[in-house]
This record gives sequence, C-alpha cells and structure tokens, in this order.
Amino acid sequence: MKTRMTRAEQRENTRAALRDAAWTVFLRRGYAGSSVEEIAAEAGYTRGAFYYNFDSLGELFVDLLQARVYSLYREMGERRLDEDQPTYSLREAGEELAQMQADPDSRRHFRLWLELLAEAGRDDGLKQLAAGFWTGNRGLLAELIRRDYDARGVPPPVDAGRLATAVIALDVGLALQHYVDPEGAPLDLYPELFETLFGSGEL
Repeated sequence: MKTRMTRAEQRENTRAALRDAAWTVFLRRGYAGSSVEEIAAEAGYTRGAFYYNFDSLGELFVDLLQARVYSLYREMGERRLDEDQPTYSLREAGEELAQMQADPDSRRHFRLWLELLAEAGRDDGLKQLAAGFWTGNRGLLAELIRRDYDARGVPPPVDAGRLATAVIALDVGLALQHYVDPEGAPLDLYPELFETLFGSGEL
C-alpha cells in the first residue's frame, strides 16, 4: 500500500522538479535568455507554482550554481579536513582543481557563472546572493591552511583567510583564462603555479 506524501514532501518534489527543469533551460538558453514561464512549463508546473517555491529567477539560478558547481569545491575541502593526514601539497590541490576544469561540463557551467557575475553587476540583490559562493569555501580553505601551518609548527605569513582568498583568486583567474584561451593557459599551469606562487608548502 502506497504511503501518501506529506505536504512538505510534495513541495520538495516540486522544488526538485523545478530545479532540474531550470538547469536544463539555463544550459540551453543561458540565464539572460531563460524565463520563469519556460522553466515552469519544462517541469510541468504553472508560473504560480514556481513563485510558491522560489522568490525569483535569480534566486533559483544562484541556488543551482551553488548546489551543482560550488558544492564540488566544498566537498573537496571537507574531504581533506576529514582525512587523517593533516596536509597535502599545493601541487596536489592544483591538480584537483585542474581536473575539475577538465570536466566536459565545466565550460558550460563556467559560462553560466560568467553570466551571473555580469547580471550581479546590475543587481545588488543578485550580487549579495553571488557573494555567498565564496564565503563557505573560503572558510573551509582557511581552516585547511591553518591546520597545515599548525602541523608544521610555524605561523602563516599572513592571515589564513587572506591566503585562502589568494588561492581562490588564482583558481578563478586561471579558469577564466583557460575558458577564453585554452592554449595560452593550459590546465597544467594549475599545479605548477599553485606550487610556485604559494611556495612548496602544503594545505
């Protein structure tokens, strides 16, 4: 005998369907070319159902990028924090990030992320949502950096949070250059530059 879903479960199923439909539409049309109506139709729901579950198209867009792109960075950091070995080399970190950029879907996801940044420049509310991308990952990375320096018995040269920001800046800069000029900025630059610019230390 089937168990009847609760209202909360029904709503979560609706939200999940809208998320899946939105991802399909965003990848097909980009953020600027997408609409609430098309996403709702793709999911088999009405415009009203969309707004019952999400405040805006921008909120859903940011939610999806956070869940399907930035979660990969979060999982990478959490995995390292859970490992028994307290450190791993910066070259190793660069190799992992390069592998993420080499994923076949990476260029499409990166294009969506660039669209979000462009829209955030015109919309303060969207800018605040987008800022959340780096907040959690910066905290995880700072904790990895602090743990490494503690293990080596030396203080970091600058605040661990600032070092984490620099590591993120290098990742973003290389990803952007590789996106527009893959031959001029090949992915093997990741491990090489992470090790060279941040020293032979570990994370």
